Amino acid sequence: MSTRPTLLAAATLVLASAALAPTAQALTITRGFSGLWLDRAAPTRALGAEVVQTASGKELHAFWIGNDAAGRPQWVRAKGAIRGNRAVLDAVTAGSSVPWGKLTVSFDDCSRGSVALAPIDRRLASGQVAIVRATADASGACTGGISDDRIVTDRDRIVEYFENTGVVQVASGKSRFEERSDRTDFKVEAEDLPLGDYSLRVGGVERATLEVRTAATGTEGEVEFRSPVEPGKILLDFDPRGAMVEIVQGSTVFLRTKFGSGEGGAGDDDGGVPGGSFAVYEMHVETANDGPELQAKLEERPNRADFSVELEDVAAGFYALDVGGIERGTIEVVAVARGTEGEIEFRDPPEAGHFLLDFDPRGQMVQVRRGGAVVLSGLFPTQPSEGDDGGGNDDPPGDDNGGGGNDDPPGDDNGGHGGDDDDDDDDHGGHGGHGGDDDRGRHHD
Repeated sequence: MSTRPTLLAAATLVLASAALAPTAQALTITRGFSGLWLDRAAPTRALGAEVVQTASGKELHAFWIGNDAAGRPQWVRAKGAIRGNRAVLDAVTAGSSVPWGKLTVSFDDCSRGSVALAPIDRRLASGQVAIVRATADASGACTGGISDDRIVTDRDRIVEYFENTGVVQVASGKSRFEERSDRTDFKVEAEDLPLGDYSLRVGGVERATLEVRTAATGTEGEVEFRSPVEPGKILLDFDPRGAMVEIVQGSTVFLRTKFGSGEGGAGDDDGGVPGGSFAVYEMHVETANDGPELQAKLEERPNRADFSVELEDVAAGFYALDVGGIERGTIEVVAVARGTEGEIEFRDPPEAGHFLLDFDPRGQMVQVRRGGAVVLSGLFPTQPSEGDDGGGNDDPPGDDNGGGGNDDPPGDDNGGHGGDDDDDDDDHGGHGGHGGDDDRGRHHD
């Protein structure tokens, strides 16, 4: 017992710096919030918090160190379900089952929060108490996003195509969730919807606005969530798995899917039943974390082959693409909201917006040059990173195009335009529908 006051007294040293912590955006209570939190005004009062995963969902188990009606130290035990950044806890007096009342715990960010005290005994202190962190978070890197709770042994990746409700028959889209050891991503894309703003609804809750704008081959919009968050993305503070994901305007639902259930739209690029073998070859070169990136991907399917090369986070301008020592085209890199990007796409047989793939990149050196100097380069692999004998719409690792012949959702005749062609470590969502824009990539015979 004697160590508790000592711990509380020592922890007051963090109050000044914690009080200056910046306010973060919306968050959810994760394991990163486990630990000791102090009453900013009275450091002898504190909240001990532990986030626990139960069969019915996440709960906050806590104790509140306060005072009884006579002013003596009193410990209160409490627990309750977590709902976003808030948890309402039923409390009992420690060491007994005598009801004490309720504690409502909420957090503004990873350093600050509040506890609303609602005791049954009106002689006890009540009202809201501001709290600040006194101990390091359990995960070592609290973000307020769902990545704080991840337990990943192998990468968890889900890709779902949207079901078209029939309001705009040419519209299509997909959503992707990926959980890694260092982050969790959720991305939603839509194509060929009328221009305007749409609501992205997940599990009945509006999570973001999807802006559909003009693209090279129609219209497109996308929104990206990440935990931990980074510039250009929204904090992922919810889990979409098992939830209905919808793109709506007012009461009108245009696209929807039960995410992670396989109930969304699926099909090959001819709008038929998924099927046919495929092989995916990938190369990724990045000079530093979030530094210049070169990504190349070859996809072989029974009815076509696609090869794409994408540049990100290099200076805007024109870059020559060499494959096997031969100049194959020019990539125009332009400024975008999250940095710079540019892409060129080849296909055999060719189609509008794609150049003819009349060479085999496997085993060849892929180089990007500017002003005669090599900016980025890599040896393209001879062995596929993934392959399949058909069926299903689960992407292989690194393939954002649907796998198993699902490059495009039903009714989408745009081929490679149906996906982002993101590489495994693409932090920027790829060039999306801009791939194949004749103003962004130029072919050299």
